[in-house]
Amino acid sequence: MKIYNILITEPAEKDLQEIAKYIALELREPATAQRLIAKISAAIFELEKVPFRYALVKDERLASQGIRKLWVEKYIVFYTVDETSDSVTVVRILYGKREWNRIL
Repeated sequence: MKIYNILITEPAEKDLQEIAKYIALELREPATAQRLIAKISAAIFELEKVPFRYALVKDERLASQGIRKLWVEKYIVFYTVDETSDSVTVVRILYGKREWNRIL
């Protein structure tokens, strides 16, 4: 079985930090924030074995760039797969109700 390297972009890393900060500080739920970040991280690292499990986004422009999406609770992990370098790149992690196609 092929194992893909997981790469997380700076914007995606910042997204994770902002999600954790919002839940922990604004909602005053630090334990919930930790659990969610752990769940998102685990889902991302499962992609090293099955990166094609999730579909391309429905937005034609983004799909043409190979962007796929993985839902984790109310958040979407957007990523691409590069078979030439056997890597998965996490592009962004956004709240599902945002207009993500304008952000990406």
